[in-house]
Amino acid sequence: MLTDAHKNNGAPRVPDFHGGSENFTSVSYMAIPAQPSLALSMMLLDGVLERFPELRVGVIELGASWLPGLMRQLDSAVDAFSRMEDRLRTLSLRPSEYIRRQVRVTPFPAEDAGWIMEQTDPEVCPFSSDYPHVEGGRNPLGRFERSMGRLPVESQERFYRLNFEDLMGCSFGAVSEIT
Repeated sequence: MLTDAHKNNGAPRVPDFHGGSENFTSVSYMAIPAQPSLALSMMLLDGVLERFPELRVGVIELGASWLPGLMRQLDSAVDAFSRMEDRLRTLSLRPSEYIRRQVRVTPFPAEDAGWIMEQTDPEVCPFSSDYPHVEGGRNPLGRFERSMGRLPVESQERFYRLNFEDLMGCSFGAVSEIT
């Protein structure tokens, strides 16, 4: 979360795409991953996901482009600090493996969901559109389809259905079974 001081840059206030007073701009967008990154880091490095392997964590409406870098940084932190920190030596998996197993992060429609899934794992990202809010865009499905066209059908099925089912701990069956 940015304070008002961050908006005091000597320039006129930038209008946001909402057209209102919320003033959600490119700078506030850049601050989004700070808090979820820190929360996930503490859960992983403190061993919460180790102690509760059935726990699923959903990071919703906060984008996902930041996730591949966080996964690498967490793995690097364990490599760098495990000699000095007992808590890191008790982890049975690498932090990136806990994320693959237990964390689900929804990309924004404007992000390259295909690239994010390639860099993380097909099991990490579930679908989310933010419909009917304006930040979901006019055609979120079209954007996701374009970014994931190069992925195997199985990865796309994970994105649109299976990853959500895993997060929620249930199965809805294939779409053709529902109709």
